[in-house]
Amino acid sequence: MDALARTRLHTALVRLHGGDRTAFDAVYAVLWPLFLGFARRELGADTPDADDVAQEALLKLFAHVGRFDVERDALAWALGIIGFEIRTARNRTLRRREAGAEAASGRTDPAPGPEAVALSRELQAAAAEVLGTLRPADIEVLERAARGEREPGPSFRKRLERAVSRLRLAWRSAHDAD
Repeated sequence: MDALARTRLHTALVRLHGGDRTAFDAVYAVLWPLFLGFARRELGADTPDADDVAQEALLKLFAHVGRFDVERDALAWALGIIGFEIRTARNRTLRRREAGAEAASGRTDPAPGPEAVALSRELQAAAAEVLGTLRPADIEVLERAARGEREPGPSFRKRLERAVSRLRLAWRSAHDAD
C-alpha cells in the first residue's frame, strides 16, 4: 500500500471514528481489496472461506471502529483484525477436521506478502524503540538469552526474569497493551 492510500485510510478511519458515516465508502474502497487479497493468499485463492473471512473482518472493523486509537496507525489496526479472522478461520477448519494440521499451520504461498513484510518492519521498529528505553545491563541479559548464552545458576535466571519484566512493562506503557 502506498503512502497516499495509507494516509487516506487513516483519515477516513479517523472520520468514521468521529461519527462521520460518509467515511464508510472511503474505508471500504481502501480495505476491501487489501483484505480480500490477504485472505486469499493466506487461506488459498480457491477457498470460499477467504471471501467470507475478508467480509467478516470488514464487518468487525466497522463494528469496532469506536475502539480505534486515532493516534495509532490505521493500517496496522486493520491488518490486526484481518489477521485475527484468518487465524480464526484456520482454527475453525482444523476443528471441523476438514483438512489436516498442515492447513491450519500456515500460508499456502511460501513467500511473505507485502502486508506481512510491512507488519514485520513495524514490529521490529517498535521493538527497537522499546529496547532503547531499557538499561544497558537489561539489554545485554536479553541479548545473551536470545543467543542461548545462559550462565548456570540462579543469578542469571533472576537477572533475565527482571529484564523480561522491565521489557514487558516498557512495551505496555509504549503500546498500551491490554
